[in-house]
Amino acid sequence: MQRRLVFAMALLLQLSVSLGLGVVVTYGYTHDRAPSGVIAWGRDFSGLSRIQLSSQLKNEIPYAVTYKEHVYPLKKDGSDAEIEAWLDQVFPVKTVIDALNNLARPSVFISPNNIGLNKEEIITQLQSLSKIINKPMRPAMIALLDSRLEKTDGQAGQELDIEGTWQRIMSSYGQKQVEVVVKDVPVLPNFEDVTKIQSILGDYTTYFNPQDVARTKNVRLAAMALNNHLIPPGQEFSFNDVVGERTEAAGYMEASIFAGQSVIKGDGGGVCQDSSTLYQAVRQSRLTIVEKNNHSLPVVYASKGQDATVSYGILDFRFRNDTKGYLLISAKTGEGCLRIRLFGLPDDKHPVLLNPKGYPTLREWDNDIT
Repeated sequence: MQRRLVFAMALLLQLSVSLGLGVVVTYGYTHDRAPSGVIAWGRDFSGLSRIQLSSQLKNEIPYAVTYKEHVYPLKKDGSDAEIEAWLDQVFPVKTVIDALNNLARPSVFISPNNIGLNKEEIITQLQSLSKIINKPMRPAMIALLDSRLEKTDGQAGQELDIEGTWQRIMSSYGQKQVEVVVKDVPVLPNFEDVTKIQSILGDYTTYFNPQDVARTKNVRLAAMALNNHLIPPGQEFSFNDVVGERTEAAGYMEASIFAGQSVIKGDGGGVCQDSSTLYQAVRQSRLTIVEKNNHSLPVVYASKGQDATVSYGILDFRFRNDTKGYLLISAKTGEGCLRIRLFGLPDDKHPVLLNPKGYPTLREWDNDIT
């Protein structure tokens, strides 16, 4: 009986030693080996050590982008850090007990969606690269010069498609270099668009006292901002957006403005004559008025209710180009007069203006504001 007990204990001890040795062997083999079924981008990385797997994963990521004959290396510090963080999950074994649990770990599939390039890091580099690749589009232009509409052709531009390039990089694992995606930027407006601008749709003139130096300067500055401005079909025009804020830094001077029922001095006094003159030309062109406000007191350059006051950030004059083509604003000043014309593509709703009009005055029309 005693012999049987000794024999059983010896057998149990031998079994424990064998099992322990097996665990040690298993731990020694698996604690730094990728589990079965680690597949990334169509490749099986099962059984590789962490160092091997880290190296091969990082080698799968493109290291540069190209444009024409130029190669632009990609910094991948953030991407490499993400791979190492993921490997911390693939190789979590810390103890012998964990080694036994590791035997039952499921297969792992790595997709480009959960490991690889750090998007923020790559996008930042592509944004810097876009400054080298991008070429601005040069639009076709039209301007009224010496009573003639002079036209110049435009030139197409190009732009780095940052999101498109990112998507291409993400689908190009295993390639060392990836060609960037570049989009053409078409000419807008093109020469055909500006060629259609031939007819006068609106033409209105108002007058001012050229002896008022400050106010005259303000009227002329606003006219310069408006002159040769193109409005695409369907687009809304904003006087404040085009002319900008009337500040001393922009060259505007203090002149008379209305504040309720009072007349005070303020930067940009007089520019309401530009907006009111433009309003009359817009009326003649039969365009849709989006916003118009009257002055709180009568003005000398427009009939009652026919003015359009503006105040940057508060009151604006806005209208929509309802025509089927581009609209050109011509704004010219002469000795005491302001003439604004709208050139465009006429139609049944917006016919050619045959008889230009202006605010009634005894003085003859000046020839120096063609």
